[in-house]
Amino acid sequence: MKKLLLVFLMAIFSLTLLGTEYAVRITKDGEDVPEEFWITREEIEQAFGATVANASSQGITLDPYFDSYYIPSEIGLKTMIIPYIVDQKLIDFYAEENNLLPSDEEVEAETDTMMEMYTSNPGLIEQIETIYGSLETFKDEMRSYVYAALKAELVQNSVAPLTEEALAVYFEEFRTEIKNQYETIRARHILVTDESTATELMSRIESGEITFGEAALHYSIDSGTAANGGELGSLQRGQTVPEFEEAILTAPIGKLYGPVKSEFGFHLIIVEERTEINSLADMVSSPRYNDFVSGYQNDSYNRWLERYISENNFDYVILDGELLFYKEYAEAIGTEETANEFFVEVAAKVFGEGDSSSQVSPVEYAVYIELSQMLGYTESIDYEVAVRSLFEIGEKRGMIVQMMYELDSNVPEVAAAYYNSWLEELEMTFMNQQLLQQQLSNYGQSFVDYVFSTIDEIESGLEATLEREMSQEVRADILYILIRNNSLSLDLDYSPDWIEEKLSKRLTYMEALMEVDPSEEAQLEIDSIISELEYLAAERDSQSATD
Repeated sequence: MKKLLLVFLMAIFSLTLLGTEYAVRITKDGEDVPEEFWITREEIEQAFGATVANASSQGITLDPYFDSYYIPSEIGLKTMIIPYIVDQKLIDFYAEENNLLPSDEEVEAETDTMMEMYTSNPGLIEQIETIYGSLETFKDEMRSYVYAALKAELVQNSVAPLTEEALAVYFEEFRTEIKNQYETIRARHILVTDESTATELMSRIESGEITFGEAALHYSIDSGTAANGGELGSLQRGQTVPEFEEAILTAPIGKLYGPVKSEFGFHLIIVEERTEINSLADMVSSPRYNDFVSGYQNDSYNRWLERYISENNFDYVILDGELLFYKEYAEAIGTEETANEFFVEVAAKVFGEGDSSSQVSPVEYAVYIELSQMLGYTESIDYEVAVRSLFEIGEKRGMIVQMMYELDSNVPEVAAAYYNSWLEELEMTFMNQQLLQQQLSNYGQSFVDYVFSTIDEIESGLEATLEREMSQEVRADILYILIRNNSLSLDLDYSPDWIEEKLSKRLTYMEALMEVDPSEEAQLEIDSIISELEYLAAERDSQSATD
């Protein structure tokens, strides 16, 4: 199958939808399109889940309610996803309108080809059956995927045909941008502080007294290139300062050129190669021709979609109350004036007269908190009430846990949530081997020290919390967190002394757990820990006797 472009979340839409509870209604010229082109809550959740999983694999965790730097909150991400799903629905609408649909025979043939590829490996068959239950179920999913992929390819070929004429028109329309993107220059330079030094070096190089590479090594103040003879690699238009760019675009190939003055000093330059793109034929012969074709297809596709939406007056209406509320909030914070106006509305909803607290959602409390921080209203008693309310009814992870800990660090439930959030971050890192290796590579011993200190702080913080009065349920929760933290610590060091120390801690936690949440599994682990500690003690005594 050809490479398919711009098929957003294709795999997501191949999944069987579990319901028809619509979250977004799509309109054309003010009239509803058929419901099959609306967006369900399930589709948003599927797209959201795939995006979050991808972020998690890179060590990125989204807060349920609050944006952080360039990372959106979970509710914010859902609202950001909607326009992309709308675009996909409109592409489906266009395909249906223009009969750009693959035949059953095409779908079956491609499905059979892909199934043959997947089932040629016995190991893959076992994995497929484990995940999907049967090969037939997997084939049904594959068939849906193939149908969507072939349909997308038909639309792609319709709106961005890959013909020489279309490519020529595109090249002429975007000639300047294409030249900037695909023309390359390979050059070397020597950078010095004054013109007299540059002129002297130029004379010595031209006379053969010294080579260009030797001059770069001994005299260039560009430490990044001096050691390799002044080699700058492959440059594109716009990557260097104007004076230098003009020089490398006009200097004769292979000839010493300069001195050229720039804001950095004076340059001596040798242009080794210059690839010019002046026609489509030049582009065809370029090693980056495939990139050019992909750019043409993507640009043409996107411009077509914009025209299609505009010409048909497509729009969408969010039906989900929570998503609509957050979208209104995101639009309101564009200016301080509109942010204040929206804050007044939210405050009236959250703290209005009467008992409205039972009707306030976690997202509404979160927006009130975020607006309070943004507008400088955090000294208000209502701000503290909102923080406490969100912690009580919302998810106990992310920034709300930190906010609540700053208010009530002595409350056992709060301390448990606070330290649990730390532990979950460590657990996520250690479960992702690629992320773990990346952290070790980037930060080395500093990361190792951070892990050990965090585990120690969780341990000491929660052990101190256990000294306070609390319900048996909360005590059990804290002990389970300590046991998980202990499991992580046991995997960090395999020396007998460390193992014995941590197993002794674990035994204390398990015995305390048996008092508040007894179970056969806990007792079995206690017996196992005691046996292992006895073995370690015997080994230590034996070693001492030998010594």
